[in-house]
Amino acid sequence: MSQKQTRKLVKWGSSNTLIISLPRDWVRRNRLTSDDEVHVIENPDGTLLIIPFESGSEQTSTSTIDIQKYPNPEHLKYVIQTKYLSGFDVINISSKHPFTSEKYAYISEVAQQLLGFEITSKTPNQVTLQDVMSIQQTNITLLIRVLSRNVLELMEEFIDAFQRGDLKVAEAIIQSRININKYYMRIVRQLRKGIQQSLLLVQMGVTAQDTIDMVTYVTALNEIAGNIEVMSKAMQRHRYPENEEYVKEVVEILQKVYELLQEATRSFLFKKEQDAIEVLTSISKLLMEKREIENKLDQASISETLMLQIILDASEKITEATKPIAQAALRRAL
Repeated sequence: MSQKQTRKLVKWGSSNTLIISLPRDWVRRNRLTSDDEVHVIENPDGTLLIIPFESGSEQTSTSTIDIQKYPNPEHLKYVIQTKYLSGFDVINISSKHPFTSEKYAYISEVAQQLLGFEITSKTPNQVTLQDVMSIQQTNITLLIRVLSRNVLELMEEFIDAFQRGDLKVAEAIIQSRININKYYMRIVRQLRKGIQQSLLLVQMGVTAQDTIDMVTYVTALNEIAGNIEVMSKAMQRHRYPENEEYVKEVVEILQKVYELLQEATRSFLFKKEQDAIEVLTSISKLLMEKREIENKLDQASISETLMLQIILDASEKITEATKPIAQAALRRAL
């Protein structure tokens, strides 16, 4: 818990320099002496951040998971992912009994979904997953741009595949979704570590407000990718409609949703105030157009339009997901 203390400013010598004393307990806890240095960082809001010099180096944190507690492989995966998102740099997975080849293979599969992590050690009773990317080496802005580009490309590829009824591309889209989720989790992990270690946030070049906006943005993009996956699976599981006019109208809506998403990502990445406002004002109109198409589909047989209805529902969710993106963009621009 944060402790608030008051310090009186004292004039130093004949100059106008003002100094304060540091809390004694804080100095003792950080093992500082009069010969040591500290980082003094001015935040955008005008406040000062004082950090012991040794705290500037990236701190390695370790967590151990007892595999006996999670006999269900899916449960184990979620626990490993949570440790990853929590910012642990080393995750040891231990077992009283020797690992089977199936367990090794499953843990390796989970590790492949954690961007920057590799298996660095394997013994009969323990597997060690470790982060091989330091936070200073990770360009958070670049990761966000890559994620943005991948989601836009995924949407574009789906529209093209749907228009042509290409099921092979639909399968490739589902596989690409996994890669997008990897980037999403890595970005959230890095931002969380930055909040935990203030100097790391400064080294990444982002503020606390940036962190909130970035998490909002990448979470919305990840949800959008999930809905593109839903649309792709609908193509695989349901009969492609014979009515070309229905397909054409749905394609037109999807193209408008893509353009809205494109404008929303641009407004966030480049802090475009007017683009963000236009996205926010366009959402309701686009949803009305989508409902007009649904009214037409209601007059047709369900078997012929089931795929289209699923795609339209997912497109509505994508459209709604552009709202928090645009709102975050507007906060950044103003």
